[in-house]
Amino acid sequence: MALLALLLLPAVSAAALSPGDTDACNPDKMTVYRMVLHTYWTREKFPKHYPDWRPPAQWSRIYGVSHNRQYVLFRLGRRVSLPVRQFVESGRSDNLSSGPGTFDVFGAAAISQGSGRTEAEFFVDGNHSRVSVMAKMVPSPDWFIGVDSFDLCVDGNWIDSITIEVDPLDAGTDNGFTFTAPNWPTAPQGVTYRITSKYPSHPAGSFFYPHLRRLPPIATFQFIKLREYELSEVFHRENDDRKYDVLQLDKLSHNNIDVLDGNRALSIAEEVEREEQAPRIYSEGSMTTSDGAYSFYSLSNTTVSTTEEPRSANELPTSGPTASERSALRSLARRYRARRRRKLRADSTDPAERRKRKRARLLDCRVSDWGEWSPCRSDGGCVGSALRTRRIIRRQRPGGSPCPPTAQSRWCATNCTTTLQEDWHNNLT
Repeated sequence: MALLALLLLPAVSAAALSPGDTDACNPDKMTVYRMVLHTYWTREKFPKHYPDWRPPAQWSRIYGVSHNRQYVLFRLGRRVSLPVRQFVESGRSDNLSSGPGTFDVFGAAAISQGSGRTEAEFFVDGNHSRVSVMAKMVPSPDWFIGVDSFDLCVDGNWIDSITIEVDPLDAGTDNGFTFTAPNWPTAPQGVTYRITSKYPSHPAGSFFYPHLRRLPPIATFQFIKLREYELSEVFHRENDDRKYDVLQLDKLSHNNIDVLDGNRALSIAEEVEREEQAPRIYSEGSMTTSDGAYSFYSLSNTTVSTTEEPRSANELPTSGPTASERSALRSLARRYRARRRRKLRADSTDPAERRKRKRARLLDCRVSDWGEWSPCRSDGGCVGSALRTRRIIRRQRPGGSPCPPTAQSRWCATNCTTTLQEDWHNNLT
């Protein structure tokens, strides 16, 4: 996969650093990673044909998936699938769905300009340790950036943090050479290839810079390990009356960076993105679902060797989690994602939006609480009416909500026999 150049070893392709499955990670462990995409599509770095309007340079919503060795989202030298073709040509990801071999499908917000940042979190486990991710360049014929089947498990350990430089890719579905070229389908469909400073060699190409040895990196994908969950015991429903002890991990060594807690996932994003990753503090804990109990810890102290030979591809895990274990993993994942969504919703409302809502409330009409019901009054018959009111505290201002009714009446009985002296409070008008 020549498209991936690691910052750690600029001359080494990611294929050499994405080993096979000689020492697979434990299938009973589930790990949470953060994907951070930084884009550098600017006029200074890519001045030729730089799009300023209709539309300006930007990136589509990011689509990603964690999966096993057999699943392929896209691959250099191969034709893309129809859903991927729709994504790279239009940015539509609704037809991209999970399939056999996938574990977690995730997305990140679009980047509204050429240079920016977005992030997402996703799960992997020992049987689904690879990640693929892609984002469309807007505007472009069928160009995108992405990572193909990068293995986050090395020698039986999860990578702590890694940054991958990427170049623009052509999906082979359109003949356009420029960002704003009209639709010109490739027939028959071609294969995916990497765009370089000299290829395609057409002088009209938006990325054709023959004087450059290589294009500047247009983006980087960073993968940061946040937390590991370990299945410590499987609960069998027929033994629900038994008592269980949750296994705890031993206390690990400490140093000077706080670990990420699931409820504080955004608070230290800048720390973990620093170029020099310092050693980390560890935390431990447990979580119980209806099917299993988990011990977890954050940010393993495993060091990753980037000079190892690729592992053999024919040595695969011989077994995976049982049905009960998989159910427990899914339950844990659902709880984690729900908590994460609540956190993101709370953090997504910026102070300006909150102030705007507060000002809008000040424009609305405001009334007091209802007063007491008046005595029942009638014109001499058996049935009368009672009345209650409330007053206007603040009248409606332009753009605010109108005042609700300030008076309410109900039927009541009066001048009747004792058996008919009932308060028909349910008959409101």
